[in-house]
Amino acid sequence: MLSKENIQKTLPIFEIRNVNLNYGEKQVLKNIDLNIYKNKVTAFIGPSGCGKSTLLRCFNRMNDLIENCTIEGTITYKKEDINQINPIDLRTKVGMVFQNPNPFPMSIFDNIAYGPRCQGIKNKEKLRLIVEDSLKKAGLFEEVKDRLKDNALGLSGGQQQRLCIARCIAMAPEVILMDEPTSALDPIATIKIEELINSLKKDFTIVIVTHNMQQASRISDYTAFFMLGEIVEFNETIHLFSNPLNKKTEDYITGRFG
Repeated sequence: MLSKENIQKTLPIFEIRNVNLNYGEKQVLKNIDLNIYKNKVTAFIGPSGCGKSTLLRCFNRMNDLIENCTIEGTITYKKEDINQINPIDLRTKVGMVFQNPNPFPMSIFDNIAYGPRCQGIKNKEKLRLIVEDSLKKAGLFEEVKDRLKDNALGLSGGQQQRLCIARCIAMAPEVILMDEPTSALDPIATIKIEELINSLKKDFTIVIVTHNMQQASRISDYTAFFMLGEIVEFNETIHLFSNPLNKKTEDYITGRFG
C-alpha cells in the first residue's frame, strides 16, 4: 500500500479508473486502476505482451490511431476526461519518447525548433533560446553546441535519444512518456539517460516502460507490475522491490519467471 504521508505530498496528474482495452476480440488491458503522480517517475514493468506499452499509449490517445481498438473506463488528465481534450493539445502536454531514436533528417537545431515552429513561433531569438534550453535540459548542449547546423542523423545512438528528449521538451509538456527509451542503447548511453530522467522530474512527470527491473528500481518513485493485461501490484518502488505484497510480483522480480 502507498503510504498516506507520501500520497499527501503529491498529486495525481492522471487518474485511470476501470480501463479495459480491446484490439478487436482480444482484450489487452483488464480493469486498470492507477494514479500517475505529478513530478514523479512511474515505471511499468512486466513480461513482454502484458499491456505496459498499450497503457502508456492511452495517456496521449495514441491508441486512437489503431483500427479496431476500443477502450472502456475513464482516464482523466488534471481532472479532465482525456476524450474531451483535443488530441493535438493533449499530445503537446503529454509528450512521448520511443524505443528507437527517431530524429528527423534535418539539422540538430531544426529538430528541436520543428515543434515550436509548428506552434507558430517564428522569432529567431526565441527559437534559439528554446533550442538551447531544451538541449541543456536534455544534457546534450555542451556536446553539440558547435554543430547545431549538422544533420542530427550524424549523432550517436545515445545522443540521438537525448535529442529526441530535447525535441519533446521544446514543446513544453507536463508529462513525458518513455517507451523503453534505453533498450537500443549501450550501457554508457543508458546511464546518461537514467541520470537525465532523475534530473528531469523536477520539471516533468515521467512514465517509463522498461524491461530492466534494475533500471526501474534505480530511477522510479513508483512501480506498477503488469501481467496478462492486469496490474498485479502498484506501490512505491522501494516497497515493491524490497517487500512485494503479491507472490507473483516476488516471483517476477526474483527471476523465477519472465
